[in-house]
Amino acid sequence: MKTVLLMVAFMVFVAVAGSARADVTMAYFYADDCVPCDELHPFMEELENLSYVTIESYKISSDPYRPNENDSLLADISYAYHSVDNVPMVFLANQWFYFGVEGQMELTKEKLLATVDELKEYEVESPIKDGKLQYPKPVSVLLVYNTSKHERVADAVSALEENISFVRIATLDIRYPENRSVFAHLPQSKTPVAFIGEQNYSLDNLSYLVESAAKYEKIGIDFPAAYEEKPICILFFYKSTCSSCLSVKAKLETLAGKYPLEITEYDIIESKNNDLLLAYYDSYNITRSHNTNIFIGDRYFYSESQLHEVEKIIKAHLGTGLECPEAGEANAEKLLEGYTLLTVILGGLLDGINPCAFATLVFFIAYLERARKEAIIPIGLSFSAGIYICYLMIGIGLLEFMNVVRQTVSLYLYFGVGVMALILGVFSIVDFFSIRRGRTAVLQLPLFLKKRRGRIIRHITEDKKITVLALIALAVGFAISALEFACTGQVLIPVITVIQGATSLRAVAVLYLVIYTALFILPLLILLALFHVGYSSTRIGEMQKKSYGYAKLFIGIFLLSLGIIMLLYFFGFISLHYAFG
Repeated sequence: MKTVLLMVAFMVFVAVAGSARADVTMAYFYADDCVPCDELHPFMEELENLSYVTIESYKISSDPYRPNENDSLLADISYAYHSVDNVPMVFLANQWFYFGVEGQMELTKEKLLATVDELKEYEVESPIKDGKLQYPKPVSVLLVYNTSKHERVADAVSALEENISFVRIATLDIRYPENRSVFAHLPQSKTPVAFIGEQNYSLDNLSYLVESAAKYEKIGIDFPAAYEEKPICILFFYKSTCSSCLSVKAKLETLAGKYPLEITEYDIIESKNNDLLLAYYDSYNITRSHNTNIFIGDRYFYSESQLHEVEKIIKAHLGTGLECPEAGEANAEKLLEGYTLLTVILGGLLDGINPCAFATLVFFIAYLERARKEAIIPIGLSFSAGIYICYLMIGIGLLEFMNVVRQTVSLYLYFGVGVMALILGVFSIVDFFSIRRGRTAVLQLPLFLKKRRGRIIRHITEDKKITVLALIALAVGFAISALEFACTGQVLIPVITVIQGATSLRAVAVLYLVIYTALFILPLLILLALFHVGYSSTRIGEMQKKSYGYAKLFIGIFLLSLGIIMLLYFFGFISLHYAFG
């Protein structure tokens, strides 16, 4: 029965409206394989037969894994309207109508028809024009008062905000000369006064003011032509290769359609923009870098989840505006203080006492011991330098790789590396107990790599000049460092993940790696010094065997700690700013 009545009402509606012109434009989002959409299509076709109604249709993808451009458009417009992000959906002026609620379709049709009938007296543009949002538009109310006469508008502001769903309020205190000149161009009236469009309303009757503003709630209305809004400046630094950054960028553009924003964007992939960001970090005392950076007034934000706070600040300054914040001088040393230096130091030292690295140098010295003693130091230093160069290059390569991968897998990088660190940490601790019982460790260099390492060292310690041996040792140190990475990388990879998460500044990240690698070869240099002052390779080897198990234990504890922190971060229990900052 209800459906029949709706059809009769619709026919009457069409008959009455037949001669009207096309002033009302709406956006209709739908999808294939959508049962409510199929049910709604006939109604939408009949509605479009009205001479003053235009329907712009947008088909979204039926496959959530292969979205099209209309999917992102629906996400943006739903964010702007604070509506459901689903189909079938109609956006008309400031209103939205979702037809997917079971049992509510007929009622929603009635509401849409009533709204169309109400808005046919107005020129209602499409909510979307050239891919940009035209709606929602606020009810813009200008409140003029004079504090020198003890006039206040707080009650009017509260009444409007409580009763009008989308209101933009600007206040003008004509106590100040610059505001009096603006007031002089408005229709003259006694203050305090409210302007809605070109009409003025006394604040003595707030209920009438709210009632008048509510008439424009569905279509919005601009401020008086004589009043020019003061812009609110936002500085937005982001990475153009970062998907989450682009999402924030789109939402800021949506806010710019609702408020008088002047958004200046900087892609920090460009070095000059990154340098400017450093200067703002210094001015705002920011000790951790982010891919997304929003500066507004004296506040700083870095996450999409904080955009509601950004909007609150915008609303609070609609009447006064906000100038662009100024930057100070960048100070890289201050940035470094807040980063993960302790993690880097501990990781480098623990990786340096890794049995794989120790065993190589002891093995190397044992062969040199049979040769000339004066060759030990230059060849040992060259060998260590080769290890340093190779390990640093591996670290930089991994860092660059993770920077690229992170743009596509984001937080899942922390999950993967966190799980890997936990597994390796458990195996390292198991190795500690195995070694104490005289058993073989699980995590160690494979036998075929150990044999190859031995053949290389035997070959280069043949009778040659010290200079030649030193050059060969440099190359061999490089090669053996690459071979040993299968064993030593268990610490390096989690630490690089921490570095990569701590800073987007390449220079700072590389500096971390320089420090890490220097600490990695420090134990080798200490062993070399011990040999130089009289310790034999046999004695050094015995020391290494005694420390073997404890090295495994400390590495295991370190990896377990990093793994737990990364997983806690992945599941949202902690922020890396507090964990590593």
